[in-house]
Amino acid sequence: FGSSALLSISGAAQCCGGRRSSMEPAAAFAEFSGGKEYLDLEDLSCALIAIFGSKPKKQECRDLLEKFSVQGTDGIGPAPFEALVTERRRLLGDRDRAHRMFRALDVEGHGFLDIRRFQEACSGTCRPAAARSVEIFYDMDRSKSGTVSFEDFEAYLAGVRAQV
Repeated sequence: FGSSALLSISGAAQCCGGRRSSMEPAAAFAEFSGGKEYLDLEDLSCALIAIFGSKPKKQECRDLLEKFSVQGTDGIGPAPFEALVTERRRLLGDRDRAHRMFRALDVEGHGFLDIRRFQEACSGTCRPAAARSVEIFYDMDRSKSGTVSFEDFEAYLAGVRAQV
């Protein structure tokens, strides 16, 4: 039991409209730039959440800002932002399926799963998983923080169990 049940849960959540589809880069740029010609650190974080469905770490955003901003500017312009999204999509490759599953379960787009929302997703989409949703959740929660990050989720799908 485990990842196959999650496939059913996330598939059902996607089919039932549990999460809107990801934004395209140009729309995300327009939405989060606030009329500026660039995305600053906070804008970039919001735009990446809108496109990829999970919240990047602050340091990851800083690294992307440094890599893709044009020297002498305060952020990332539209063309470099398009390049950033294209590169991230290419790098995700095999991880894309796991990202889509995670986004389907993370209905509110927080970038993590909590026990209550996970139980709701299970009970609404997959009865066999619903009966074991607490067990599944705690198996996924490697840090024992009470939340499941995308990294936790991906490790669970790969068969890596939480350390007790």
